Amino acid sequence: MHLRNIARLLASTGISCMAICCLAQTVRPDFGRQDAVRRIDSIARQIDVQGSPAASSKRYSELTAEEKASLNQYFENIEPGDEPPYPSEGMKPIYDAIQAGQNKLLVSGELMLKAAVNATGEVTEVKAAGSPSPEMTKFAASVVFLTKFKPAMCQGQPCKMEFPFRFVFRAQ
Repeated sequence: MHLRNIARLLASTGISCMAICCLAQTVRPDFGRQDAVRRIDSIARQIDVQGSPAASSKRYSELTAEEKASLNQYFENIEPGDEPPYPSEGMKPIYDAIQAGQNKLLVSGELMLKAAVNATGEVTEVKAAGSPSPEMTKFAASVVFLTKFKPAMCQGQPCKMEFPFRFVFRAQ
């Protein structure tokens, strides 16, 4: 099912969901299809949502050089000239779908996901850390699994790379 359809199915009123890119640092339960969602524990980088290309509705090719440089800071070993994976339709469809889920689930807390994106732009695994609820973790992992990505580019060739997400939910 397309992400916009998921958002329409679940849409309701007034709960805030803020989503920004980040790497996770705590471990919580696994959720997903066929054991594809796994635990993560890695060092977190604190990232300010203001000025972040993560909230953009732009596709990667539409990001400015400054936005691409800002995005690259979230990836530890990206070489000059390489590109990280990026959602093909931009971040907005993901955030809209997650917001729709939040409108139904009404949770509070943080959820961090890392999507393993292969060289063809498909998500092959989602790692989860922190969770406002098992239902939200499962829902958000499903949304990420349905997302098609522009694959990462390493030395001019498509390559596998993880894409991090951080969602902060506040039920009002």
